[in-house]
Amino acid sequence: MARLDATRIGAWRGLQAVVGQIERGIDDELRADWDIQLGWFDVLASLQRLGGRARPLDVAADLRLPPSSLSRRLDRLQEEGWIARHRHVPGADHRAVEIELTRTGRRLWREMNISYRRALQAQFAIHLDDADVDDIRRVLDLLIGLEPEPAGETAET
Repeated sequence: MARLDATRIGAWRGLQAVVGQIERGIDDELRADWDIQLGWFDVLASLQRLGGRARPLDVAADLRLPPSSLSRRLDRLQEEGWIARHRHVPGADHRAVEIELTRTGRRLWREMNISYRRALQAQFAIHLDDADVDDIRRVLDLLIGLEPEPAGETAET
């Protein structure tokens, strides 16, 4: 097993700094275009990926967030009319709640996604070729304990 050394600490700090910088750039674009922060958009995008309706725990897992940090975002998105909460999920505990993208939320997500993708292209994708992306995916898979995908294969998002 590799030992934690100055090189590995530097790599970790560099990764943190770059991810933070990219997220701030995307957040700036979304705020400028839509007056929405990246964290709110991420919830809408997660719901979209999960089929438009999901339990808050599933959204938190998809975003790799503690469930408690999601509550305020959900409250604000509901206030805006972009999501709805539904209680009494069939076949579940009567306290169970699901959240769903509203028609307005779906429409806005589609429109906001254009700004998101444009910012992601400028902040991230433009700097990488296919081999770089394969390397990043391989390292991410190692870090989360998955078997790396063969080079050239990508999951659709």
